[in-house]
Amino acid sequence: MGYVFYDTETTGTDTTFDQILQFAAIWTDDDMNELDRFEIRCRLLPHVVPAPGALLATRVTPAMLTDPSLPTHYDAMQTIAQKLRERSPAIFTGYNTLAFDEPLLRQAFYQTLQPIYLTNTNGNQRADVLRLAQATAALAPNAITVPINHNERPTLKLDMLAPANGFAHENAHDALADVEATIYMARLIRDRAPAVWASLMPLVDKSEVQTRVLSGQPLCLVEYHMGRPTVLPVVGCGQSPDNPTMLGVFDLTKDPEPLLQLDVDGLMKAMQGPDRAIRIVTSNKMPAVVDESLGPDFGVASAEIARRASEIAQDGPFAARVGLALAKRYPPWPAVEVVEARMYEGFPSRADEGRMQAFHAASWRERAEVVETFEDDRLRELGRRIVFLEQPDVLRPELRHALETWLHNRLHGREGVEAGRTIGDALTDLESITADDTNTLQLKSIRRWLESVGAGKPKNNP
Repeated sequence: MGYVFYDTETTGTDTTFDQILQFAAIWTDDDMNELDRFEIRCRLLPHVVPAPGALLATRVTPAMLTDPSLPTHYDAMQTIAQKLRERSPAIFTGYNTLAFDEPLLRQAFYQTLQPIYLTNTNGNQRADVLRLAQATAALAPNAITVPINHNERPTLKLDMLAPANGFAHENAHDALADVEATIYMARLIRDRAPAVWASLMPLVDKSEVQTRVLSGQPLCLVEYHMGRPTVLPVVGCGQSPDNPTMLGVFDLTKDPEPLLQLDVDGLMKAMQGPDRAIRIVTSNKMPAVVDESLGPDFGVASAEIARRASEIAQDGPFAARVGLALAKRYPPWPAVEVVEARMYEGFPSRADEGRMQAFHAASWRERAEVVETFEDDRLRELGRRIVFLEQPDVLRPELRHALETWLHNRLHGREGVEAGRTIGDALTDLESITADDTNTLQLKSIRRWLESVGAGKPKNNP
């Protein structure tokens, strides 16, 4: 199976309310030889307020945000979805995509009435080169050079890691350049740390993760927190009955005897703190649970690690209580009001799936009518919003006026509802950025543009 390496540049880091501005992808064969590439930019959604820091990092100007020659967000996401479908099935991957780009892409598909699970259904799988870099740095430290950041700490940020390992990353924070850097690092890890690659890559399949973790055999777990690695021998010890992708693993450097008789509440406490005995891995996010032989000397004899693993694996009641503790510690999300935050509330019905397809094939006036037939109130709200942002004149006057109020509230905020960055938030953020010779003009341009949008008079060329 080939790969789709991709990256996004965005208005900020909020995966629920920020927006993709640039998407780039390179398709390769299974040996990572390039087959094709694709790149697209789009205009800013009128209700999304970009973070000034993000604009500085990506070198996006206010004029670029509103460039009428660029496609709208709706049109761009339609194109991206079609391109990705054409390259399926594949392994979709990038650098920190599982934690950042993937949720943003799903949110964009959700907001444009498309299937949100495109990258992990119909034979597609997901990987993350950051996971590979983390495991390699921890388990095969001589394979790659880990640079030191301005705080004198090791960093695996792509814009520093790739150049430190020989990639000329002159255009960092451009989506296509970042994809090229990601492919470079993936090849480097595959060639210099083949054992890490061979043990971690099968975990793009969540069923393989579950089989491995629940096998009863000792494994090596690599986790990172605040840029620092933790490497432990572990064994699977439970699975949430409410969320089968959530698995518990026991730290085998610890004697299991004091924990095997704990009740559910006690086990919940054992999942907390930096020295916790039970850790959580998620099977659909490529956790680094690799062969035990790849790990360092854990300070516990191999025979004792094997004995502890066997004792835990054979205790079915303990595993059941761990599963209940996982479910209790991570209950379902509470109900929310804002539609963006409701993405995971459930799947559309078959009838609504058909209506989504009909919406995309219709004229704008017909789309305004299709929207009103959705059974799912989330889809009705999102569909009305699309029509309002693209062709407001085809909406009934009362709907158009309601959405005009919604747009104003999004830009300026309203009491009791948090729904992304407001103009006031962005202007406050702007004050915290130190002006220097490299950014003074852009900071002034961003401020003028934000003030004009806040006053209801956006300008294309600040």
